[in-house]
Amino acid sequence: MDIFSTRELATAVWTGIILVAVGMAIVTNKKARKSFIEVLKCFFGRKIRMLWEIYFLYIGIITFLFSRLPIWESIYLKDIIIWTFFSGLTICINAVAGEADEKYILKVLKDNIRFTMVTELLLSTFTFSFWVELIIIPITTVIVLFDTVAEHKSDAIAVHKLLQDVIAFAGLCVILQTVRVGILEYRELNVINTLVSFFIPIVYLLLVTPLEYAFELYSKYEMLFIQMHFKEPSDKMVQRKRHLKVIKVCGLSVKRIMLFQKQCIPRMYISMPDVEFDLLISHLEDRS
Repeated sequence: MDIFSTRELATAVWTGIILVAVGMAIVTNKKARKSFIEVLKCFFGRKIRMLWEIYFLYIGIITFLFSRLPIWESIYLKDIIIWTFFSGLTICINAVAGEADEKYILKVLKDNIRFTMVTELLLSTFTFSFWVELIIIPITTVIVLFDTVAEHKSDAIAVHKLLQDVIAFAGLCVILQTVRVGILEYRELNVINTLVSFFIPIVYLLLVTPLEYAFELYSKYEMLFIQMHFKEPSDKMVQRKRHLKVIKVCGLSVKRIMLFQKQCIPRMYISMPDVEFDLLISHLEDRS
């Protein structure tokens, strides 16, 4: 069983070409180089770096425990690394984004654990020849990019519908051809390895979900306390006591934190006495 499929090899080739092109642009363009350095500083800032370190340590512990199981084989590292850097890291970073709400985790689970994963299993297990994959990948990418742009433009609705039909037709053709390849090659499959590779993203997603929620919870509390800072007295002791009271009321509920942001923050003011603040919090408890 080959470690990398022809689709993964073709993707790696195109990724390498794009990285070389971007690297040349950065090296030859002073403005691009300056912007790239600023992006790197942002990505390796103290808080983002801490998020990365906790995330990779968590994944490392899960993988170490997984490697102790009798079914473990080193070839699974490829699937784990791909999921860790592309799906898992993206999910965790989005969890600390301001757009994430109390339904974010449930939405992630619904989007990733669904019937179409069977289709994804077929598409990732049975692939075409390297040269066919090398041609398919850029064409598909360009069509999807054009469709994404057309989707957000009111004057390109007809183009969006046309591209959606093209994508649906192309997808159907690929799936049918994949099934044909699968029928011809199924005897060559290692069933155990295939099933384990299929379940790795699902198992890792479920195991990483508590960490994602912890990241989201921490982010929401940090944002809340920053907003409260502008409507609190300068006394650090008073601020600390009020923050602890908020934590006691909101607990581990992202929904309550967001409710406090919407309904309580606008009613706060710098000279608000503790009694009135306590009354404000008690109203939140009654609503939630």
